Amino acid sequence: MTLSPRSLSNSEKNIEQMQIQSTQDKITRFLERKFRTSRSLSTRRAYNSALKKFMKFLDVKYNLDIESLLRQIETKQTDSIEVLDSFYSFLAEYKRESSEKIGYSNQTICDYISVAKEFLNGEGCKIYSEDIKQRFKLPRRIYVYEKGLTKETINRIIRLANPKLAAVVLIACSSGMRIGEIVQLRFSDVDFTLDPVTITVRAETTKTRETRITHISSEAASALKDYLSRKKSSTKNEEYLFLLQHEDRLRHLRERLAKNEYNNSGFPKTDKKNIRILESNLKNITREERYAKSVLSTNHNLEKQLSNLIKNIPELDAKNENGRNSIHFHAFRAWFKTQVTDAHQSDFAEALMGHKSLKLLYYRQNDRVRAKTYHDVEYAVTISDTEKINRGYSDMQKDNSELRGIVDSLSRQLRSLEQRIEITS
Repeated sequence: MTLSPRSLSNSEKNIEQMQIQSTQDKITRFLERKFRTSRSLSTRRAYNSALKKFMKFLDVKYNLDIESLLRQIETKQTDSIEVLDSFYSFLAEYKRESSEKIGYSNQTICDYISVAKEFLNGEGCKIYSEDIKQRFKLPRRIYVYEKGLTKETINRIIRLANPKLAAVVLIACSSGMRIGEIVQLRFSDVDFTLDPVTITVRAETTKTRETRITHISSEAASALKDYLSRKKSSTKNEEYLFLLQHEDRLRHLRERLAKNEYNNSGFPKTDKKNIRILESNLKNITREERYAKSVLSTNHNLEKQLSNLIKNIPELDAKNENGRNSIHFHAFRAWFKTQVTDAHQSDFAEALMGHKSLKLLYYRQNDRVRAKTYHDVEYAVTISDTEKINRGYSDMQKDNSELRGIVDSLSRQLRSLEQRIEITS
């Protein structure tokens, strides 16, 4: 490997500027392709962070830029897989400025190396996963144990939450939907006329890009109706249940600024600044990107509301082994899966959640059967009145047990009678 340091004279400044611009153009095109596929700003930002780290690695380790690296790989002066191997070591040893913790997690290292490999492949380098495996092994992901939530804990969160957050939590717990899917729900996606209330999760909002049908409990439906009744009084023209698009946010800020009903003198300045940003976005970025920004902003807003709520309650502010909150939106999705599985409907839970697997390839229920199955497990995903529901379910189990005893007794009597008939005949 013959990585050589970069040495530029003053006369080469223009060439350097051209190389910087060329590198930036390559990165921009790469990130645009990722956004075009994922429609997610979070994905694009994650890829951008990985490429920035890769460029820093090249500069710190070899005093190279990406253009120089590509030329050396093309002329076979440099082994691309050895570069990725060195990048692995760099990430494992890198000290973050904001923390005393050394290195990155195993999952982050794998993700960053994968992004660097994908970028280099896109620029004509032939790097195959099998070749990497022959040279070095990527670290295994470490799975952190997460304690399951209880109905009592979720019930406490709902009581303390505002109507919007409470409705979102109940929908997540009773449908298994991802927070990004809930945020993008339209009024037309929810059918309150059906029993149970039925939600169509549109393909463009799902991780798997497949439309699916799910349901919410009567409890969640009531909370959603209460939230919508308050929402309609101030926002009649919005298409989405929870999402505020750029145009909606801009209209709300202008209306609030016109009314000038502020308790803090700094708030009008903040609103004016946000109005300028939104107006600029309307002119300079595509509609798809504006929509993605709105989704990301609404997600972060709900996550912040939940985080602030549990921070004020010491019993709820628990942390996992990795230092992250044990109560988060994905934990509600996991709770749904656990509850429905414990009710002996594991495949049903997977289907409602939108998990892809071979065993679900031919798992297709019609509307009537799916509704009946959901009614059978609704008790398990209902949060409030837990004691009453559990007591009712226990009584039902007791009744079923008594009925089975009667059936068994009758069966024994029937067999005894049949034996007597055979003897007498």
